[in-house]
Amino acid sequence: MKVISQSQTDVQPVFEAIAESALRLCDAKHGMVFLFDGELIHLAAVTGTERETTEAARRSFPQAPGRASATTRAIQTLRAVVIPDVLEDPEFQLTEIGRVTDFRSVMSVPMLRGGKPIGAVTVTRAAAAPFPDAQVALLRTFADQAVIAIENVRLFTELQARNRELTEALEQQTATTDILRVIPQSPTDVQPVFDMIAESAARLCEAQYCFVYRFEGQLLHFVAHHGLTGC
Repeated sequence: MKVISQSQTDVQPVFEAIAESALRLCDAKHGMVFLFDGELIHLAAVTGTERETTEAARRSFPQAPGRASATTRAIQTLRAVVIPDVLEDPEFQLTEIGRVTDFRSVMSVPMLRGGKPIGAVTVTRAAAAPFPDAQVALLRTFADQAVIAIENVRLFTELQARNRELTEALEQQTATTDILRVIPQSPTDVQPVFDMIAESAARLCEAQYCFVYRFEGQLLHFVAHHGLTGC
């Protein structure tokens, strides 16, 4: 939860903290966090002592939901999946990551948002044995925390975007008001209006320079600028 509060715009530190905590508290060989985009499952974080395993895990994904592994089953069935011995499971496919890590038991819990899967948290162990109910519950808690982190980042990003939109709208309204205020103050001289337009356009467009031209007859006349010096 501490990492979640510190990761308002980036969920990756949360995934890494979850993978590390799941590994440690579940007496696991490896801890992994996955994201599901609606079609494919992607590896988001992996932790363990063997570099070979990390590389093999990254090469093994993305994958589609299915029966081939605990992770793909958890996302397909929307339920926690525990395989006490992968060698005794007829549907389990020992992919590259299984050969490299040489694990025997695996557990995966789906990350659910609104009843739909958005990822999973998975741990593996070297020994062939079931995971205690307490560790299954713990992994569910980690999965829930991952969903909270994803939602926090999404909401914060949306809020930032909305604030930018409101700020831009206010700046545009203010610039328009400034120009409209200058117009009645310059009934006989249009130059102050041109100058205000140049200044406002440069500011709102985050430009270094702005030039205003006036077309009369067949010629284009340079009438105002912002940013130039010595003119």
